[in-house]
Amino acid sequence: MDRADSLPETNIDLLLEDLNMLDNGTSKASWGTYAPPQSANFFRSLVKLGLARGVLGKWIRRQWHRKFPELVDVEIRGIKYRLDISDNTTDEKILLSSKNYDGEEIDALAIRGGKVFVDIGANTGYYSLALAKRGFEKIISIEPNPPTVTRLAFNVAINNLRDKVRVIPLCVGKEGKVEFYCDGSLGAASLICENNQIEPIVVDAKPLHEILQTENVKHIDSMKIDVEGFEDKALVPFFDLAPKELWPKVLVLEHCHRDIWESDILEYLLEGKYELVKKTRANSIMKKIV
Repeated sequence: MDRADSLPETNIDLLLEDLNMLDNGTSKASWGTYAPPQSANFFRSLVKLGLARGVLGKWIRRQWHRKFPELVDVEIRGIKYRLDISDNTTDEKILLSSKNYDGEEIDALAIRGGKVFVDIGANTGYYSLALAKRGFEKIISIEPNPPTVTRLAFNVAINNLRDKVRVIPLCVGKEGKVEFYCDGSLGAASLICENNQIEPIVVDAKPLHEILQTENVKHIDSMKIDVEGFEDKALVPFFDLAPKELWPKVLVLEHCHRDIWESDILEYLLEGKYELVKKTRANSIMKKIV
């Protein structure tokens, strides 16, 4: 299969150039341009001290939105980010939460000796960058929403991870053009419309097994999927078609939208394919049955 004919251009420099207008040119500004002002240091210290929880955490978030820029360049736990907390709740959690956001899930995915990670619904790169920092060498980072892809590509570039992280600007699903909905929060963008007032955009989709074939993925150590209720449609065809050797050894599946799945992908996976290791508030952590 010819990669150039099968997937959109995923060169990160070209992505930043082509999609630059979608974020008002911020992707061309060098990292550090949007560093937090010194007056924000007090609030950042509270976060680092572990105090941004409960009532105090809510107060810190309110104060930040009121007093400080919402577009922020920061380094957190050794990873550089450009975050925009005005339209992405995940970015806000990265910046203003004392908790290591989804730390249990990332620890589970970072298996000893793991090299290949597939991130479906990569958002601005939180999981992808974390696994790259943990030593993974081939990361397939799949994200369809154009403005989110821009930030994802930027975050990959500023961490010098172009050689490890492959940004794929696609939906995982039946091949073709699909309608994609975003109600203002990039992290909640979805193929499923829950608000008839939202005007969709049209994006490209491909089945997961075709994406992996094009990217020459022969095995998967870890995989995360968070696609806002489309998990069943993205994964069932893959597990029906892919050989067992290609199934990820560890899988983190967001189950928040289980009520809108047409088929229960969690139940499907737990019937002889995976065992449940742990359920967190948002995700199921599973291990492949050998």
